[in-house]
Amino acid sequence: MFDYAGSIHFHSSYSYDARVPLPDILKDAAGAGLHFAILTDHFSQDARANGFAGYHKDLLLIVGEEISPRYNHYVALGLTEPLVVWKSESNAQRVIDAVNAQGGFGFISHPDHAGAPLVGSRAYPWIEWDVHGYAGMSIWDLSSDWNSSLTSIWQTWMSCWKPDQALKGPQEKTLARWDALTHQTHCVAIGEIDNHAHHRSFFGFKRNIFPFEFAFRTIRTHVLLDDPLVKDAHEDERSVLTALRQGQSYVSLDLWNDPTGFSFTVFDGKHRAKPGSDIVRQGATLLETKLPGPGKIRLIRNGHMVKEEARRSALQWDVDLPGVYRVEAQQYVSGRWRPWIFSNPIWVK
Repeated sequence: MFDYAGSIHFHSSYSYDARVPLPDILKDAAGAGLHFAILTDHFSQDARANGFAGYHKDLLLIVGEEISPRYNHYVALGLTEPLVVWKSESNAQRVIDAVNAQGGFGFISHPDHAGAPLVGSRAYPWIEWDVHGYAGMSIWDLSSDWNSSLTSIWQTWMSCWKPDQALKGPQEKTLARWDALTHQTHCVAIGEIDNHAHHRSFFGFKRNIFPFEFAFRTIRTHVLLDDPLVKDAHEDERSVLTALRQGQSYVSLDLWNDPTGFSFTVFDGKHRAKPGSDIVRQGATLLETKLPGPGKIRLIRNGHMVKEEARRSALQWDVDLPGVYRVEAQQYVSGRWRPWIFSNPIWVK
């Protein structure tokens, strides 16, 4: 399959809480080697109205929107016009329905965002789980992961100095919540950066959190396409969004090792399932995953690890039970195992 790396959820000066002009952001995105980038300014489609959507040389810019009341932030894609709600909007289902009514779809954003009380950063979690009609949820975002490290003055200083060392991966409770949802419905995952490039001061330490040139090299969502992109903006945007909606993708931290070449399939001799799809077993069935280099591979079934292989680049498993299967991989960097790849599931029935 054809692997295209993208960055989802960031803000330009079209947002009320961001400052970097979009042309500058696009230069950083191209410099980071992204194939696509999804802009999600708050309650705004101005970037599309001003002609920024589409290709900028080899980079495809897709314009979405972050719908952001006090809680229950929602990354909406495929909208035809801006969707604005009051900050006090408390009905998440109404937001989801309004996006769907436009023919769009969306993802629950930073669901377990806890903020950083020590430095006055507010929490923006998702608090209404009795909802339906969304495509999936974010399992890992740069802002939340980094914020979780700001637990003391020393930790804050270290995290500002070396932000890459502060990244720990998706929260266990977020993955557990996602696993529970995948057992009930077709719920797929994305990664996001939620970047504003704010200038902040922590205990006298001033820092740009984060420059886009850094943020775009961190948490990405790779889409896996049957056919290559054709450099037609409308057609390629449709291909990327379809893959994201179906979960034909995986989430990764690309900062140290390029995950391109990762694969995950289930094969029963006649049919082959890929991430985001399902397969009905019709005899002996093999699950196989491959990494582009050595790592620690974990096979998860229904939220529980069933196999782990360390310092390997492939794993195989005879699938004898139905369930929701997904793969995690870690990379060994600077003396310890760090998060690398989180696949979308394959549903075996």
